[in-house]
Amino acid sequence: MTEFADPQLFQLLNDLLNQLSSQDNAIRRAAEEQLELHWVANQPGPLLAGLANATLSHNIPFIKSFSAVLLRRYALKSVKNTNNEDQSLLQIAGPQVVQYVQAQLVQSLQVEPDWQVRNKVADTTSQIASYLLRKKFIWSELFQLGADFVTSPNPALRRTAFLLFSGCPGLLTRQDQNAVKNMFVTGVQDQDMDVRLAALKATVEYICLSKQSIRKGLTDLLPLLLNVLPPVLANPEKETDAVEGITTIIELASLHPKMFKPLISQTVQFMLEQMKNTNLEDGTRQTCLELLITICEGAPGLLRKHEPFAPSIIPVMLDWMSELDDDQDWYKGETIEDDDESTNETSGEQAMDRLAIYLGGEIVLPIAFHHIPTMLASPDWQKRHAALRCISAIGEGSHDIMKQELPQIINLIVPHMRDPHPRVRHASCNAIGQLCTDFSPNIQNTYHEIILTNLIPIMDDLQYIRVANYAAAALVNFSEGVSKSCISPYIEPIISKLLVLMNTGKIFVQEQAVTTLATVADSAGTEFIKFYPNIMPVLLQILRIPNQKEFRSLKGKALECSSLIILAVGKEIFYPDSSAFIEVLREIQVSITDADDPQASYLLSAWARICKVLGADFAPYLEFVLPPLLITADSKPEMFALDAEIDVSDKYTEEDGWEIMPVGQKNLVIKTSALEDKCTAVEMLLCYAQEMGGIFAPYVEQIMTMVLPMLKFYLNDGVRYAAAAVIPALLNCWIKAEVRNPFSINMSLAKEKIGALWNAACDELLKALTEEEDYSIICTFYSTFSEGIKHLGQTSMTAEHMNALTNDIIGQLEQYLIRALERQKLREAEDYEPEDEEALKDEEFSDEEFLAGASQLMSTLLKTFNVSFLPFFDQMLSKMDEMINSPEPSSRQWALCVFCDVIEFTGEKSAAYQSHFLSIMGRSLSDPSADVRQAASYGAGVAAKFGGPSFAQFTVESLPHLFNIANDANGRADENLMATENAISAIGKIIATYKDSGAFDANNVITHWVASLPIVDDGQEAPETYTLLLDLIQKQHPAVVNQSQIPRLVFVLTSVLALPDLMPSEVQLNQQIHACLGSILGSIDAATKKSIWESLSEHHRQYLQSQRFV
Repeated sequence: MTEFADPQLFQLLNDLLNQLSSQDNAIRRAAEEQLELHWVANQPGPLLAGLANATLSHNIPFIKSFSAVLLRRYALKSVKNTNNEDQSLLQIAGPQVVQYVQAQLVQSLQVEPDWQVRNKVADTTSQIASYLLRKKFIWSELFQLGADFVTSPNPALRRTAFLLFSGCPGLLTRQDQNAVKNMFVTGVQDQDMDVRLAALKATVEYICLSKQSIRKGLTDLLPLLLNVLPPVLANPEKETDAVEGITTIIELASLHPKMFKPLISQTVQFMLEQMKNTNLEDGTRQTCLELLITICEGAPGLLRKHEPFAPSIIPVMLDWMSELDDDQDWYKGETIEDDDESTNETSGEQAMDRLAIYLGGEIVLPIAFHHIPTMLASPDWQKRHAALRCISAIGEGSHDIMKQELPQIINLIVPHMRDPHPRVRHASCNAIGQLCTDFSPNIQNTYHEIILTNLIPIMDDLQYIRVANYAAAALVNFSEGVSKSCISPYIEPIISKLLVLMNTGKIFVQEQAVTTLATVADSAGTEFIKFYPNIMPVLLQILRIPNQKEFRSLKGKALECSSLIILAVGKEIFYPDSSAFIEVLREIQVSITDADDPQASYLLSAWARICKVLGADFAPYLEFVLPPLLITADSKPEMFALDAEIDVSDKYTEEDGWEIMPVGQKNLVIKTSALEDKCTAVEMLLCYAQEMGGIFAPYVEQIMTMVLPMLKFYLNDGVRYAAAAVIPALLNCWIKAEVRNPFSINMSLAKEKIGALWNAACDELLKALTEEEDYSIICTFYSTFSEGIKHLGQTSMTAEHMNALTNDIIGQLEQYLIRALERQKLREAEDYEPEDEEALKDEEFSDEEFLAGASQLMSTLLKTFNVSFLPFFDQMLSKMDEMINSPEPSSRQWALCVFCDVIEFTGEKSAAYQSHFLSIMGRSLSDPSADVRQAASYGAGVAAKFGGPSFAQFTVESLPHLFNIANDANGRADENLMATENAISAIGKIIATYKDSGAFDANNVITHWVASLPIVDDGQEAPETYTLLLDLIQKQHPAVVNQSQIPRLVFVLTSVLALPDLMPSEVQLNQQIHACLGSILGSIDAATKKSIWESLSEHHRQYLQSQRFV
């Protein structure tokens, strides 16, 4: 007998097992302590061997099952070995113990008579087998045992075999695939229903694990898998098993929805029949719905093409949404609870939302609105309620189709805002609120009158306070997308009703009223000033409520509301109250003692808003505000790992800020609310750094030291974003305090400190870039480099840093090109379906975001370092060639933009790279992609302006192509406008550079260029273009200053001036244009003026009248 299999130790462990299962808490706790401190810590081998032995040999079935569960838990438990490395207890116990445990488990599976015990043993065995497979250990004996069981005359053993294979499908991957497939075929057609269900689970697990080449050979198993379900569903005693079987099929559908293509008609028909079968439990019917929606999400094209699907399923979901009890508790509710997701009503509504998103509005909307008007006219309030909730649910997915029908849809909803039944009025508020979110800002700007005149009065419905409360909630959705001018006339009645709600004494209503008030103030801006004197005292009264737990959320929302109002009204209005208000905030901050006090996160944002308003006057408060903010920003996440079989979902709930994430055989429990607070805190540090500038300098080193490690904080993307963004802001604080301070004593020392700070940041950024996989965060890191380089100029990058950054860009471009090629292959594949395009477009969008960040960084590098960057750029040339020759338009545009920067910032030196891009740039002026044409047009312009003589021929030869773009009949469409205006600007640059060279007919080119104007959207290109135009007018160029051009000049100049946001910073240029227009209008006769007036739009006429030109 080996040392770890000592019978005396086994007996001691058996005694301990009895104590662990005791009903006496004290005995059980003492046993748990002994298990951890003695057995786990000191005798892992005897512990695991003893549990395996008890699983086989104990005479009490419960203890056998309990031992199997404990064996799984502790065998796979991660502990520190003698070298302080993480290992499983099974590894630490050693190979002899592993072999003993395996033998005991195999024997138990062979002889155990109790099916419940055998199930537990099979589960433990498969989990240990999976673990051993991950460690490259093949448990071949276990596969043979399972294969023998499959052919056993005993159905219990056949079921056990498939339980083993479903728990560890990896056992099958090294076996003959035809034999494995035949085994599954036999299993799912077994005479015993329980065996068929177990085989169903095992087959699906194996398919999901298999490579595509193997999976293709298994697709013909699907009919057999689906055939398992009908007899199970027909047996009332097996309904729970039926749900498990359908859930297994859902798992397959979520990963490989296209497998259902040959059977989509049968699958839809059968599942719809079950959904309509009221003899089944609601949960079973909902699981059938979930299978269909899962297929729809993964392969929407299958169900779009299956024409009976949508007309059949939508009426069923509408019926479910009408299954609503008139629960009196709803009216009495003192809090707002989330909808019960277990009801048919909620399941139907959620499925309708998903159906609209994935099938699309062109299919869902006509079918839904075939039923909605009839339902809205029904005397049954539940039908009216369901119709309104349906409108809410399908808005997002049906956006493009629905926006054309908004007037009719709003007219359907509005009458029910006065419906006799309060639940229907409540649903109408929900519908309006959701539409305001889905169709913002168009719905607010166009339909504000009809919405607000009907929504505001509902806040008077104090008899049904939840209805009044929901009207206030809908106002939040409305206000988030409304313009100041649209909401201004309604602010007074809104505020008067919100004040009434704030005095109801019901906390959930007060919280909503305060939230709504904050959103309205944020939208109203300075229009809120006149209401400030009446509102702030009410909010201060709430903020002064003693810090009792039931009022914390209300006070937090009041902090948000009051600080947003202060931000809206500005410093001049707030400053007289600032000391008193800040004192209240100080008192709240001191009163916060509990880690979960919601006031804390609201307070962080409130302080930052006050800083934004007060600017430098906030400096005296930094001493008090920053310490708790820094503690929150530097906080370590509250997290721990638990064994997967331990259910802690009731203890660690989402409502309490926890998230449970499965990781291997563990569940990672994380306090995500604390992560959000950490993220907010770092964002607030960014705000202070930006607002306070040099005043914030004393805190820079401490904060920089704190945030640099956060570049690798992978538990929360927002923390990494904010940490990267704060780095250049901190750098700028020191620059403002030290280098730009005329009284700085030692400028060289200051520069040295700033350089060291930035070098440390560069080290950490470059390390983080090598590990980062999120392309949006990579863009943020690139932006941080760009900002830092802009702040420090040519001394900002060491050769080592520049090399590392260059290599990272090259590596990222290489990965991008691989992804682009993979997308191309998927589009060309035989099994490509149109519905695949949506996912590919999403990936392209993410890649375009990355390219934009990389383009910004490349531009900064070239602009800052000029020709000294070219040796590093030379390392990228092979990737630049791949990008500019890519079939993907976004790749070609990116490369062209980079070469434009090379021309602009290295001048004539850029001629050395002409062979890499110039001919392609010329061809790209006729590219089908507007984005590529825009980049090529811009390139022609910069080549004329900066490239020098070696680019002269190219730029002149570009003129016909540029005029083709500028004069295209569809050139002013949104998708083409940037290309059109860049072409116009490029022609202007060519004129400015070469008009006197004789290379082209200047008069003809200038005449046609004036005819192509105006530029009305591109604020970057407009100033140079209009400066050239004014110069030509001032010099009386004959191609511009002649009678035939006067109407065009008036139109062009009026168009520019009527758009004050086009060139807001070009004050002098705008004044010159204004004077020029006045001069032209003053020099023409009445008949010409009348003719021009009649040709102008109403918008242009109004501008000319407002400026008294006419």
